[in-house]
Amino acid sequence: MALMSHLRRQVQLAVQQSSRSSPIMSGTVFRPSSTAASSAASSASPGSTAKNDDTDVTFASLLRNCPFTQMGNPVGKVVVGKVYHVVNDDLYIDFGGKFPCVCRRPSGKRSLFTRGTEVKVMIKSLELSQQFLGFDKEMTLCEADCVFLGRLN
Repeated sequence: MALMSHLRRQVQLAVQQSSRSSPIMSGTVFRPSSTAASSAASSASPGSTAKNDDTDVTFASLLRNCPFTQMGNPVGKVVVGKVYHVVNDDLYIDFGGKFPCVCRRPSGKRSLFTRGTEVKVMIKSLELSQQFLGFDKEMTLCEADCVFLGRLN
């Protein structure tokens, strides 16, 4: 019994930490926020103990209230991502998915797209995987397929 309550607490902490960088709805553009953490924290009363808190929050309710789950099918959605790496003309953008996406940097305003810039991308596929010549199984390229839409502002 103590192991189950410990596991529930670990899942709750992991969801609270990951909700800071996960995409949630904000109009038509999904943006990082800590809504899941605040909703999980508001379910417990201020004077309750940790033992009470563990019994109130289940994994099913955490999964149901997760912003990534509430987003639905991400294909075709416009999301906000952050440029975390720039190599020549390639922008590596983290939008909160399983893998980051790699997009070409626009040729006109190259200096605007540096590390830390928030950009808009439209998701085409969360994972690029294909069956390459000579292989029976599909191989993943460990990146998502997105269309670069420009800066956030």
